[in-house]
Parts: sequence; structure tokens; C-alpha cells
Amino acid sequence: MGTAQVHPSLARRKQQKPWIETPLVESSVLSKAAGCRVFLKLENLQPGGSFKSRAMGNLILYHINSPLNAGRKLHFYINSGGNAGLAAVCAARSLAYPCTVVLPMTASRLIIEKLTAAGATQVIQHGQTIAEAGVYMKNAVMKEHTPGAEDVVKIALHPFDHEAIWEGNSSIVDELAWQLPPADEEGAFGADVLVCSVGGGGLMNGLIQGIGRQQQQDADRPAKDVHILAVETDGTQSMALAMAQKSLVTLPKVTSMAVSLACVRVSEQTFEYCIAPPPGIVIHSAVLSDADAARGCLRIADDERILVELACGVCIEAVIGDKFKSQRQKQRQNRQRKKMIGVGDEGYGDEQESGAVDSAIGSDVENEAGASLDSLPLSHLKQLVPNLTPESRVVIIVCGGSNVTTGLVSEWREKLADGWV
Repeated sequence: MGTAQVHPSLARRKQQKPWIETPLVESSVLSKAAGCRVFLKLENLQPGGSFKSRAMGNLILYHINSPLNAGRKLHFYINSGGNAGLAAVCAARSLAYPCTVVLPMTASRLIIEKLTAAGATQVIQHGQTIAEAGVYMKNAVMKEHTPGAEDVVKIALHPFDHEAIWEGNSSIVDELAWQLPPADEEGAFGADVLVCSVGGGGLMNGLIQGIGRQQQQDADRPAKDVHILAVETDGTQSMALAMAQKSLVTLPKVTSMAVSLACVRVSEQTFEYCIAPPPGIVIHSAVLSDADAARGCLRIADDERILVELACGVCIEAVIGDKFKSQRQKQRQNRQRKKMIGVGDEGYGDEQESGAVDSAIGSDVENEAGASLDSLPLSHLKQLVPNLTPESRVVIIVCGGSNVTTGLVSEWREKLADGWV
């Protein structure tokens, strides 16, 4: 029996990368608020809507190019909170392969619809976490017999824990190396801080490996530390707990609304990096609330016209953050005072008195945001990396996410106005 032949056009498609090089933009608004130069790496523009296109794309290429799979039919399966599944479906479809996705029951109807529209062979829901969905996928879904598919190789894709995933994500740093203004005349790597969110740790692992590769290329130059600010939401903070306890921690359940971070345990490689970072890399951990993550989403939506999930917005807020909390509280109190005055005179009161109240409100806010600003709490970034200057380069990985709509953003805005903390 002869070896199965691959059509030349398909062979060419197999070597194409199912992700794109994304833009890097400097945000003047966020830079002013943060007190340093803030750059946005726009991974939300990937085909699958998030950085997962690099991770899943490279993992799928790894399996396609494996000698064990040469000339064979392949069917990919992935358990996911949504974004990894969408990236896998987009990558597999672009390379002419089928992909089935198993989601936890917490996944939204929106992500299910997007997976179906992207061409998923099947979308299944089971369990409350990504891990539970994965067990069901391997023990039930992948063992189902499909008539006529005896010669198909079924391949399970891990959403974050594989070397090919980290390699794919490391390509972000390769792009940053030339996109960022050089740190000096000799062209050293231009980032002082990279900010990323952490679910299972696949993105952070890739960034660390990419930084290490750049530092090796710059071995003849004086070394400088590159900081990584790894951000989680309260209820998904398996990495922060592991760092505190110096032991891998498995959360009993995920309680955050940031479902894309719904991993109860980070990868072992992520934990090892946290305990003993490679030379020249400093890792910091920050945990923020879902409300903080929503503030970050609103901030980037209002300032940059970009829609992102909570899992991404939390990075924005970690960079800007706490400094303006008391200002927001003061403004909320002032709005309530002004509303009460309006109710009392039905809009027909003494205009001079009303103007005096408005003036007092404006004065309070100005004092809060101006003269006393330095006494307000610093952002998580400035607390953890205190030596940053106005010229320091901070890159936020805008990881994106497809589980967000303008309606959802409006809901967050209303909840925050009502005192969500």
C-alpha cells in the first residue's frame, strides 16, 4: 500500500502560521495616567480574537508536522474556557482540519455561538471548570466511536501546558524586540515591564522564554532586569497563592467572573519560573477584584475604543489602578449631593446657590486629583516596580477575548456607578 500523498496546496498551508504579527501602539492617555510610557500589544486583533491564536496555532502545527502524523487524518480536541477553543478552531480550519471544543458549563452563549460560527465540528459543555471539561473530553468525547473514522488520529490540545504553546507565545517578544524604540543606542531590548494576565500560565511562560532569547542575543551588552507583572482576579489567583506558599496550589473552584482565567492550577513550569525566575527576569504578582477588571475594560474602551474581556481589563487597571479610587468615591458622593439638590427645588431653585454648589463640587474634585494626588495610593505597578520613570517602557499584552459585547460593557458601567468594588 502506498503512502498517502498530500496535495501541494495543503502542504503549503501547513507551513503558514495561523496567527498574525500584531501592532504595538503607545497610548498617550494611559501613559499620562500611569506616569510612564505605556504601550499596547494588540493581541485582540488575532484571527481568534486573542493571543491564543499563537499558542493554539503553534501547537497544532507541532502535531501536524510530527513524523508520527505524516500523511494521516487528524481531528483536534480542546477543553477551554472559550478563547483557546476559538483560537484552536480558527487555526485548525485555516489548515483544513476539524476541531471539537469542550467547555465548562460557565461558558456563555456568546462564545458557543462564536465557536459554531467559526466552524467547530462540535461544541460540548460539561463541568464547572476547564479541568473538569478536559477530563470529560478525554474519558468520554474522544472515546466515542464515529463510523468510518477508524483511521483518524484524535489529538487532545492542552489549553496552556505544552512547550509548543509557550514557543508560540514567545513570538510576541520577538515582535516587541523590533517594534519598541531601542532602550539605548546599541539597540538593547526596549521593555522595562511586560504586563500580562495569568490563567494557566502559558502566556507568561512564553514571554519569559522570549525575553531569555533576546537577552542571549544581547549577551555582549550590560544586562538589565526585565520585570513581568502577572495579574489575576480574585477567585482565580492560583499563581499568587502558589508564590505565597511556595507550592503548587489547586483552587477548590473558580469564583471570579473572568471565566477566561478559570484554571484552578497553573502549570508546573509557571510555578518553577515564579519560585526561581531566570537571570535578568523579575516576576511580580498582583490580584485585583472583578470590579477593578471591569474598570480596566471601561478605561481601554473609553480611551482607546477597544473591547476586551475582564481577563484583559485587569491588566489595564493594574497599571493605572488604585491612585484614582478615592477620587472616584468623591465624585460619586458629589453626584449624589447634586442629585439631591436637584430633587429639592425641581430645577427652579436659586441659580446663584446652585452655582455655588457646583463650584464647591468642582473644587473638591480638583483638589483630590491635583494637590493631593501624590498622597493617594499608588497603582499596583508603581507599588511593585517603584523605580519607574516617565521614560520607562511598560508593555501591556492586550490579550483580547471574544466573550465581550457593548451591552456587557454597559452593564459593568452601571454596576460600577452603583458602587461595585
